[in-house]
Amino acid sequence: MNRFCERCERVTVDGNLWCQDPDCPAEEGYELLGYGDFLGDLKVTKLVRVWRSAAVYEAERGKLPVLLKVAHPTDACVERLKREAAALHSLSPAQSGPVALVRSFLPSSRPTLPVILPPYPSKLKRPFGEITFRGEPRVYSVYQYARGKVLSDVLLENPQIWHSQAAWVITAVAEALRPLVAGNRCHLCLTPDIILVDTDRHGNLRPLLLDLGLILEAGSDGAVHESDRLSEPAYTAPELLANSHDEIPTLAADVYSLGIIYFEMLAGRPGFESKLRRDDQLREDVTENRKPLSIDRPELDQSGVTAIVERALASTGRYNNVIELAAALTKIYSNPPPERRPIPRRLYLLLALVGTFLLIAAAFAAATLLQVIAR
Repeated sequence: MNRFCERCERVTVDGNLWCQDPDCPAEEGYELLGYGDFLGDLKVTKLVRVWRSAAVYEAERGKLPVLLKVAHPTDACVERLKREAAALHSLSPAQSGPVALVRSFLPSSRPTLPVILPPYPSKLKRPFGEITFRGEPRVYSVYQYARGKVLSDVLLENPQIWHSQAAWVITAVAEALRPLVAGNRCHLCLTPDIILVDTDRHGNLRPLLLDLGLILEAGSDGAVHESDRLSEPAYTAPELLANSHDEIPTLAADVYSLGIIYFEMLAGRPGFESKLRRDDQLREDVTENRKPLSIDRPELDQSGVTAIVERALASTGRYNNVIELAAALTKIYSNPPPERRPIPRRLYLLLALVGTFLLIAAAFAAATLLQVIAR
């Protein structure tokens, strides 16, 4: 099994890692599935991303492409995946029944959250799967396949994307988080690595939030204990890093994380560089050695976007939740343009079948009428 280091992003095929960085936690890296590995009936075809809590792969179930998320084998990571699977199951549209049948004939809207699929060939009520792989228990969930690139990779190719596109990405991600906001739940793990971005036929960026985070209740004591290890310090609100065992997280913590992602898209650089740096170094930068984050795009100062970013990253007076942040952006850029989704092929087949039936019925009626006239 391959082993992955989340800090230096090295992958080895022999199970052993070595790094010239003396602080690199290489030998504690995560074990990954490789191409051709089977997890039950799922065949892994490609590694998409590795996070602190799980790895995401492209996989195949028979000939059907799917996305596969496998939790790292720790109690915190496993419980997080189970919470997320239960939440996505409650939010995903029904996969069977009359409503699902009717929906299958209509153009579908692009989802902003993963559509969860049954973990096994036979449908069970449990939304996540459990299996032993090479003697080790694994917990996983299966999602409907989605194309695209991870936002962090998109920003490597094009560090400063068009500012309207950046605003629409942030607005769509905030809308994906609406169920959490409505339930007074915090994500606490927002980063560019969990946002999958596809480009539609008109060149607009369409994001899919691949991970629902910790789904922890805002204002609850001890909620941030779990995020201390599983969240990325470079994208975590400073109040949670400064005194992580006493501070009670609020929905505004996710505003900071989404704001720092927005800053990165506009400025063309991350607010805090995290590659090959220890967590304690990042915590110090975010909490104690904070430097003013300037975007250096004069056209944005006049539009009011800079003020929105500054408020999202402020220590006090921040937007209460990500929906308020999205509303502020919508006043400037309006809503993301609607996407014309392709019409399902089965609808054309249904129309052709109905048309054929009507032609046959018309021909039969005409023949009957001619026979009546002939008599």
